[in-house]
Amino acid sequence: MWISKRAARVFYGWWLVGIGVIAVVMTGGFFFHGFQFYFEPMRKQFGWSRTVLSGAATLARAESGFLGPVGGWLVQKYGARLVMTMGFILFSLGMLLLGMTRNVPLFYISFLLLSIGMGLGSWTPSTALITTWFRKNRAKAIGFMMFGMGLGGFLVAPIVATIINATSWQTTAFISAVFVLVIGLPLTRLIRNNPETMNLVPDGTPFRPINRQGTNLGRENLSAEISFTAREAIKTKSFWLLSIGHGIALMTVSGLNIHLVPFLESGKGFSTLGAAQGLAIMMGAATIAPLFGGILGDRYPKKYLASLTMILHTLAIYLLATSDVTFVVYLALLVQGLAWGVRGPILTAMRGDLFGPKNFPIINGFTQLITMFPQMLAPLLIGYLADQGKYPMGFEIIAYSCIAGFFLFLFIQAPGVNRTNQRKFGAP
Repeated sequence: MWISKRAARVFYGWWLVGIGVIAVVMTGGFFFHGFQFYFEPMRKQFGWSRTVLSGAATLARAESGFLGPVGGWLVQKYGARLVMTMGFILFSLGMLLLGMTRNVPLFYISFLLLSIGMGLGSWTPSTALITTWFRKNRAKAIGFMMFGMGLGGFLVAPIVATIINATSWQTTAFISAVFVLVIGLPLTRLIRNNPETMNLVPDGTPFRPINRQGTNLGRENLSAEISFTAREAIKTKSFWLLSIGHGIALMTVSGLNIHLVPFLESGKGFSTLGAAQGLAIMMGAATIAPLFGGILGDRYPKKYLASLTMILHTLAIYLLATSDVTFVVYLALLVQGLAWGVRGPILTAMRGDLFGPKNFPIINGFTQLITMFPQMLAPLLIGYLADQGKYPMGFEIIAYSCIAGFFLFLFIQAPGVNRTNQRKFGAP
């Protein structure tokens, strides 16, 4: 009874953040980070090149990019609960097909389903919910949700590696599929699409009676929330600066997502355990960093914080590519994890600040369409150069590209809002 009373006093938006954390832990741990441990066993069993394996990731990035606006529309039309349910079912189906893979076409189909399921089952509905349920604590809430992505890599991905080594990659895929269905589907029943359905407004202020002047005191500041349509947002310079800069930043993620473990093993001579330790260091930092990124993003100009993370990305990827000293490699992965974790909630919250929550799912979906291209390029480029015996060169190219992201974020300005809103992301 005491626990239920305490839980009832917690703003329901935070429970939705918790659901988002669990969703991201599962999809991120089993697929986004965990697939690295399928890479070498599948390559050795089937004799496929790294380019073929990387091509699946490239195809999945293309699919997720084109699906972004559709996923955003689905969330806005049918609500996050239904979309997340669909996502978990598709994700589990993809895992089952991955476990039955015997040829390249089936492998690519499974990868596509996993990518669709991951987007619809975690990131797309969760960020839409948080942007709707939070305003002043938006970056903080997104930071907590992104905590799940790091936690998935830090905790779940090593479990995936352990199960693969103890059984097989096929058995691991089947176990992952069952787990996501058993845990994920019941969670979706707890989702509420907006605070109004619970007589609340963003951040938990309850509706108050109408005062003598006819003003609803619980909604006095809601009219101050800016609201761009997707068409209006796309016409602004800030949308493109933010989206292209975000895409460049995500090159570091998509590239390492596929190639970190094989690069450490075959490119630098690390053992499987050593490579797993390197991944754990990066993901340990990426697990904690979003919490700090969310706090900092709600207090300081977001665009300056985002620019700083791009400098850290440049330094980290360059050291990873060029150093053969184990300590330096691990230090680079630590810095990469910190930059990645801090940057994530800041950019997502900045998008909500710039364009408002009403059409956020669709606007965010079009952003995914733009960020798709650099995310497609990174793993394919690294894989191609690896097959040419030039594994480090791909990482160096990505490191230099991050310098451009620094300037793109620096030039972002708030489109058509007052100076109070401009200070959220550092406009002069």
